[in-house]
Amino acid sequence: MTPTSNPALEPDALYAKSQVYIRRGLRAQAHKEQEEYQLWASLSLELLGKAALAKVHPALVADPMHFQSLFAACGRQLSPDIKSINAKTLFERLSHLEKAFDSRHQKFCEQMAIKRNAELHSGESPFSGILSDNWEQEFWVTIETILSMQDQTIESWLGVEDSKAPAKIIAKASQAIEWIVKRRVENCNASFQKRKKDPQLHPATSGVPKKVRWSDYNMDTGSNCNCPACGSKGVLNGSLWSEKIVSSTPGWNNPNDMEDVYIDPPLETVEKYYVAEEFHCTECGLSLYGTKEITAAGMPEEYTITEDRVMEFGEEYGND
Repeated sequence: MTPTSNPALEPDALYAKSQVYIRRGLRAQAHKEQEEYQLWASLSLELLGKAALAKVHPALVADPMHFQSLFAACGRQLSPDIKSINAKTLFERLSHLEKAFDSRHQKFCEQMAIKRNAELHSGESPFSGILSDNWEQEFWVTIETILSMQDQTIESWLGVEDSKAPAKIIAKASQAIEWIVKRRVENCNASFQKRKKDPQLHPATSGVPKKVRWSDYNMDTGSNCNCPACGSKGVLNGSLWSEKIVSSTPGWNNPNDMEDVYIDPPLETVEKYYVAEEFHCTECGLSLYGTKEITAAGMPEEYTITEDRVMEFGEEYGND
């Protein structure tokens, strides 16, 4: 990686500052100052995320519309004024570094950033009255995921002593997800078996999270998958991780014309790889949300879709 001369874009500096902020947050927590704890936690979250991107390359953190920052990211200091990407862009980019950083983590991080901005730049008090139970579990699980992008752990980030409590929260969260998914599968299976005996009954909906709706699914990017509750075909949906061209077919020249005229458009076959994030079965009503729930249900963590598309070419220069 090309070294930079400005700490605003250096991964080690961003990582170290995130450690400073979370330690301030933990001190606030120890003094029962929950609002301050959440504020420092939200700041450390963003800095740790930027450290993960900067470790790949500092240009991923630099504001693409500010050329001085891009030069600094590439090792050429033109100005001390360095601008970085906003929080929304940051968390979108993190989803391309680690498959476990799914849309659930992304939405949580964006909400934390929104509350932080409201706290710092308005008269609102968005952290007021919010108990740690309502956000702390998701925070530490997300932090663990971002640390894994940097080959770090909660222990290496906080130290042995300070990492004990978060480690217990993470372990408890993992056990809770497994228990919840198991019960949801069992409930949907029981309802499905009952409906088979009595066709007048409607599909079970007790296990369907209200935030997940069938209309939310993009059927063009989904994949059929056996439901772990009833065995019927459901739809597995996710986020595009990568794609590659496996073959291409050029257009056909007109045999009756001296000029190169394409009768058919040139095509290419593309394999798209998706990270599984959601599943829904219309037969029994089972819905799963997030990579951890997908994994806990024993379902595929990723899938591939092959499609043909028209090859795209750049615009003509217009100087012929």
